[in-house]
Amino acid sequence: MINNILAIFIGYLLGSILPAYIFGKILKGIDIRKVGTFNAGTTNVKRELGILPAIPTAIYDTLKGIISILIAQKIFHTPISISYLAGFATALGHIFPFYLNFRGGQGAATLTGILLFNLYKIFIVNKTSFLLTDLIILLIAILLIFYISKTQEVLSITILPLFSYLLILRVPFNWLLISTLIIITYLLIIGIINIVRFDLIKINKEKLPNFPFWRTFIRPAGFSFVILSFFLNKITLLTLIGAVLLLFFIFDLIRIFHDKVDRFFVKDLKDIFIILKEKETKRISSMTIFLLGSFLSFLLFEQKVAVLAITFLVFGDFFAKIFGLAYGKRRFFNKTLEGTLAHFLGSLIFGYILSNHLNISIGLIFLGAIIGAIVEILPFNIDDNLSVPLFSGALISLILKMSSK
Repeated sequence: MINNILAIFIGYLLGSILPAYIFGKILKGIDIRKVGTFNAGTTNVKRELGILPAIPTAIYDTLKGIISILIAQKIFHTPISISYLAGFATALGHIFPFYLNFRGGQGAATLTGILLFNLYKIFIVNKTSFLLTDLIILLIAILLIFYISKTQEVLSITILPLFSYLLILRVPFNWLLISTLIIITYLLIIGIINIVRFDLIKINKEKLPNFPFWRTFIRPAGFSFVILSFFLNKITLLTLIGAVLLLFFIFDLIRIFHDKVDRFFVKDLKDIFIILKEKETKRISSMTIFLLGSFLSFLLFEQKVAVLAITFLVFGDFFAKIFGLAYGKRRFFNKTLEGTLAHFLGSLIFGYILSNHLNISIGLIFLGAIIGAIVEILPFNIDDNLSVPLFSGALISLILKMSSK
């Protein structure tokens, strides 16, 4: 018991040593927590003090959690659970140093070091292997997200959930996996906090006045049809989607044939809550067309193809909207290159996640994601909510039929 307590206490003490704070005081007489990004970490040290003090800061902050784990294991001979508690205590020491009124850094570097240590043990020591396709998808995602956003935090909140899913899929459930997922969850939370704090995903609403942004953020709710398709038979599912589609269609017809109703929902309500886009005046709304695209996908294609087609529509469009509005610079037809790449990436990631349940090759998913992104960007006079699932679904169906002959 004493060894366990000592190991955790030493971990906390090692974590409470903050090179960022020490270098700030020695080199410039400043409190690094009160300048720049107000964080006692490597990035702020590089920004405020230069590259030379940033290097030892990065090295120590990254290694001190690993050092604490090894001290606990090799010197105090603690069980693995206690040794990792000592490692986490190091991160707590970094975040809450006792001599600085318990206000330090975020602990991201320390936990990243432990994460790398865990991955070394998972893949080298325990010989756990990812599939080649896992590594390819991760590499594509990393390159595209970094190209689009140039932001570490955006990269982390996009890649870490995918990486966690692959770890759960490939790695045995043990303390090593649990501690790894805890670290990833914390890093994900820190990434989200930093994005909100520093406004790293800044959507300029002035570019799209009177646009119902809430519809973009609830778009993933459309994935519920995909989930239901695994539990309901085709007739029941089509009846359910058709009933919802009918309600939306009747609402649109009432708007189209009654000017006052249309004006109320499109114009009169916009100062309170924007429901419909200006371009949907006297027209069928894109929400109705989305339901139509979902209905036709499940009607025309076999279940696994329809699932992919709607996945491309839901998450491809979601990624395209968010990243296109936040980072879109290179115009391409009426879209942006960044938004199109994000559409492909969203389709690829979620299509790949579903591939384990659909028995469809990654090659087909890759091709379907490309077609969906191309259809979305080309200036067809067809709503994307209809063209993306039907074109991508038709292509995948055609290839599957040709390969079965």
